[in-house]
Amino acid sequence: MPKHKTELQFNPRNLIVFALSITVCAFSVCYDMSIKKKWLKSPELFLSGAINYMPASSIGAFGLILAIVCIPPVMFVRYVQIEEAVPDMRVNKISLYSSWIASFGGFTVACFQARSNIHVHLAGAGIFFAFSLFVVLSQVYIDHVTRDSIKHGTGGMLRKCIALVSVGSLVTMAIQGLMILIEYKGDVSKGTPEGIALPMSIMELTFFATCLAVYATMIPDFGDRRLRLTVVKLSDPEEFVEGEAMKPIV
Repeated sequence: MPKHKTELQFNPRNLIVFALSITVCAFSVCYDMSIKKKWLKSPELFLSGAINYMPASSIGAFGLILAIVCIPPVMFVRYVQIEEAVPDMRVNKISLYSSWIASFGGFTVACFQARSNIHVHLAGAGIFFAFSLFVVLSQVYIDHVTRDSIKHGTGGMLRKCIALVSVGSLVTMAIQGLMILIEYKGDVSKGTPEGIALPMSIMELTFFATCLAVYATMIPDFGDRRLRLTVVKLSDPEEFVEGEAMKPIV
């Protein structure tokens, strides 16, 4: 091994705190601005409405993208943690992939606001919601399987509660969405009926909060684990030590 190797090191707990903080700050600014400018009016208080007009759309996109970029590395650390306890768990790998797909959906939502392309925006939101739900549920299942080898403590209990709230809010939102489709005969451009708008907005905010909260529960689980990023030459055998290389996950 070379005597000196340059590398970047990240604390996954700091990444989670940063992602949560920037998301809350960005949407707080967007909601405040959109309500004051009357771009967003009760009862329609959807997340999409808060980032629908400039400059709120730019602030929201900037904050969301910075936050979402943190999800893949955080979930990779979580994957490695579980892999050490229970090797080759299929659900662990699928949970990792699901977080990456959810991130793609989040990028789509951030880049295509409802005013620019409602169908692409809704498709991105659907991807983000569906795969985020699977991440939440899969982590609860992983907690159950690894209960004898990993002490999950408060984080495990919180993930169970988050899963219940997540499923309940998303199912409620799906039923409300179906009611809108039936009433408007599939034309989503007509908006949301007044009687459904407020409760659906609350369910959306609730579900979004659970998507963020599940990552917060991982903070105590990571301990002193760090994510390292370095550059190696595959042609140089001195770059590797037998037994240290991890098997590929893709």
